[in-house]
Amino acid sequence: MFNSIEIKSFYKIPKVKGSIRKKVNLAKKTWFRVGGLAELLFKPKDTEDLIYFLKNIDKEIPITIIGATSNLLIRDGGISGIVIKLGTGFNYLNVSHNKISVGGGTTCIRIANDLSKIGISGLEFFIGIPGTIGGSIRMNAGAYGRETKDFLKFITAIDRNGIIHKIDAKDYKMEYRKTFFPNDWIFVSADFEGNIEDPGIVLAKTKKLLEKRNKTQPIKTATGGSTFKNFSNIKAWELINQAKCNKMIRGNARVSEKHSNFIVNMGDASANDIEKLGEDIRKKVKEVTGYNLDWEIKIIGERVSYKGCTYE
Repeated sequence: MFNSIEIKSFYKIPKVKGSIRKKVNLAKKTWFRVGGLAELLFKPKDTEDLIYFLKNIDKEIPITIIGATSNLLIRDGGISGIVIKLGTGFNYLNVSHNKISVGGGTTCIRIANDLSKIGISGLEFFIGIPGTIGGSIRMNAGAYGRETKDFLKFITAIDRNGIIHKIDAKDYKMEYRKTFFPNDWIFVSADFEGNIEDPGIVLAKTKKLLEKRNKTQPIKTATGGSTFKNFSNIKAWELINQAKCNKMIRGNARVSEKHSNFIVNMGDASANDIEKLGEDIRKKVKEVTGYNLDWEIKIIGERVSYKGCTYE
């Protein structure tokens, strides 16, 4: 794997309660199992720690937020500056009647499971979203006909300057796999509202959705979730099949045999293999069907350069 990141010694990092590590291999943390190094990786202990860090860090240092990385492709050149990943202090779920408060680092799957056991319905669809709530809010993640915005009530976010924003979710526009929140916001907590229902019924619905996911998606392989966004009138996988891209391979990345809107790492793929395969698919689908597929996977980081050339 190629890695181009070099630590910049002039970074002045404030003393924090959480952990800060240099040159962290992000490939070990991503669902795709690819990607370069994080120049610095910061895991804040709690909201107070995150605020202090943001208020005291050099504002010229680039900051990147990552969650569970289930729908993220990190390029082989890694990420310069500081990568922030919310730690265990942001992984919690509190319930009062049908009101649900969760930390930004809580996984959607945990929420679906926990709410099912106590008999709160509505958010069963989260069983099909392996990311965190923070990432789910950022992209308005959804599954099985439901979206995050459908049950989201309030959000607490912290901006690049360490300022807290507590907002009513309805005041911000959220569309299919797209939101209009400021790019520098870090979602540290959220409040949802579900429906009280018999736990047995909710558990049965959640189990049925989980079985469907296991049956139709390559969840036991190194993948990154749905690769491309669907259209209102046709699914991305249908377009991929129409264009006969369902067996395409580039390097050690290939289209999943189980679901053609998933790209899988066959064992030793690079991020470049995956990104280039995705672009091959987009080009062929456009030529054959006229549709222009948009990436649902978020691609971040730097392409690798070596011997004066960019690795393509």
